[in-house]
Amino acid sequence: MNELQLNESRLQIAAFIQNKRNELGISQAALAEQTGMGIATIKRFESGKYWLNMKQYVMLRNALQLPTSF
Repeated sequence: MNELQLNESRLQIAAFIQNKRNELGISQAALAEQTGMGIATIKRFESGKYWLNMKQYVMLRNALQLPTSF
């Protein structure tokens, strides 16, 4: 997998998370509070500029009520 493919994947994941958050009517600030992450981290991730680590992913997954696998 090359860098271009990785960047595209990051953007797709970020868009998916942002869409799910919007569907649930959760603001970025509320999501940051629920997960214990900073709002800047949520914003950077949703803009596609940041990879989450596994702990952050699990916290987001739980807050957004996502299945354990998808």
